[in-house]
Amino acid sequence: MSENELGDQTPTANGWLGLLARDASMDEVRAYRRTLLSGATAAQRIVIERESNQTMDILQRLAERREHADELMVLNDLAKRLASLHEERSLLQEVSSQARRLLSADVAYLMLRQDNVKPNRENSGLLRIEVSDGSLGSVLPGTELGLGEGLGGQVLRAGQPLWTEDYLHDTQIPHLHHVDQVASSEHLGGILGVPLTVGEQTLGVLFAANRRPRKFTGREIELLAALAAHACVAIRNSQLYEQQQRSEAELRSAVAELEEANATRQRAFDLRERLTQSVIRGGAPAQILAELRSSVNVPVRFEDADNAEFAQLFSGSTTDAPILTTAGGMHRVAVPVLLATGYGGAVVADSPEPLDGEALRMLPLGATSIAILVASQRSLAEMEMRTRSEFLATALGSHVNEDSVRRHAGAVGIEIDSISAVMVVSADPGVQQSGEARRLALRVAQHFHGWSGQYGEHLVTLLPETTVEAVKALTVQHGPQLPGAIGLAASSGGIAGLRAAYLSATQTTSLLNALGRPHDIAEDHELGIYRSVFSQAGRNEISLFVTQCVGQILDYDSARGSDLAFTLSTYLETSQHHARTCAALHIHANTLYNRLERIDKLIGPGWKDSSRNLDLQLALRLNRLISTIAQHHDGR
Repeated sequence: MSENELGDQTPTANGWLGLLARDASMDEVRAYRRTLLSGATAAQRIVIERESNQTMDILQRLAERREHADELMVLNDLAKRLASLHEERSLLQEVSSQARRLLSADVAYLMLRQDNVKPNRENSGLLRIEVSDGSLGSVLPGTELGLGEGLGGQVLRAGQPLWTEDYLHDTQIPHLHHVDQVASSEHLGGILGVPLTVGEQTLGVLFAANRRPRKFTGREIELLAALAAHACVAIRNSQLYEQQQRSEAELRSAVAELEEANATRQRAFDLRERLTQSVIRGGAPAQILAELRSSVNVPVRFEDADNAEFAQLFSGSTTDAPILTTAGGMHRVAVPVLLATGYGGAVVADSPEPLDGEALRMLPLGATSIAILVASQRSLAEMEMRTRSEFLATALGSHVNEDSVRRHAGAVGIEIDSISAVMVVSADPGVQQSGEARRLALRVAQHFHGWSGQYGEHLVTLLPETTVEAVKALTVQHGPQLPGAIGLAASSGGIAGLRAAYLSATQTTSLLNALGRPHDIAEDHELGIYRSVFSQAGRNEISLFVTQCVGQILDYDSARGSDLAFTLSTYLETSQHHARTCAALHIHANTLYNRLERIDKLIGPGWKDSSRNLDLQLALRLNRLISTIAQHHDGR
């Protein structure tokens, strides 16, 4: 039925087409229909109902298309905003907020797959709520699910949208107690979840939920899925952007490290050049240390090989690797100075703060340079000692006349008439003590501006214009144990005085060794009666004294190869204590009694009286001393 057939009841301006043209509301259409139906015939009513339904259907479709267009515009605008966000946290929060707005939901939240987190259950593919919008409290973020657990786990496993009208009462979903507690605290009812999928990889799940039961339409599912698609691209771009930023930061850091390494190598090269020039010019260790101090900006010193603390620290060391220690709030770095002959000292730096790697690399350069200088100085000292040793052979040899000695002395720079003291060091050759003895002799010579050399088995040091007491005071500072027996004697001047002082000092070392004092120091007058063994008259008197006291025992031992003299000496030294004497001699008590009876028969039973004990002990000691010195001279 056309509008003209209805007459005045349906003006053209207000006809069905007019309503569609001006996008009338449903209420307007229904009001127009009521107007037409009033007074219409039955046939007219059928036509009016059909045309009104068609009009409302068209308006509904137009509204849906406008709504869809609006949604597309919103999605397009959202895609632009998401593309402008590079920080992942902000991006995720924006996706949640837009999901809640687009679906008019009470709350929206986003779960991401934690590929870098080890699941705390047997299920793999752990999901965790990263952000939420519209939540009532703080319990929602951080909630975790495994693959297949809860609605999120099912969406992740299925790879497609899923929804529930009332989550807490839906028996089709595998519930977890801790998840249900969160859903209950948020009063969640209807929940829609769509996967965040890029290619074949699922990044997580996007949710929109109401706090009452809700059925989600296909259009709502498509809308949230479309938002999820945009979000996936943005999330991946954000991840790629952050990865690029990290790569750029790592590259910048690597470039900075490379530049710093090059600068460090250049500084090390410059230091090595300066140290090399110092060594070539024959500089002292102090110059090397000054260069090191300016390079590492901390005090640096050199401890020579006689420093027991560092010598023990680097005992057996074969590399110049630094050793780091901390004491008293100070950080110490010690680097060994290694010579061809072994340990030669240490370069030591103390700092209130730990030294950096560059300083640890530069200190060994200084140690190497000092090693070259020390080796050079030692070689020079060895050459000087050989020259001085040749002079000593000339000066102390009895067959050389005085004029030759003085000419030789002048050639090597030694002023004979200024020599006031002589030091003789007797150390076993070939052992570590001999090296220490040489260093001690050189140190004493340098301190008193004297001369040191080797003569026979002894190190001889000639000291000008000083006293024996001063030499002794300096020598005893060497350490807890001297490197050999040391004899001191004053020189009266000239070649004769030099030879007499040398002989006296040498005899003193021999006595010290004979008396069992191989690491002691003494002046010639400090050994009292024992010096008489070096004069013929003294020896004659001592021999007579020994013969009178223990001559029969000595003859008995000589004839039979026994050791009654040693037994008697031990017995007297233990205060005539039988048990201690047996222990010292490692003999049985009966053996001791038998020997004592033999001694009684040889020298009479009165020898045990205190009046004779001292004479016997002195006689036995003097006999051993004479024998030891005689053997020493025979060996020479």
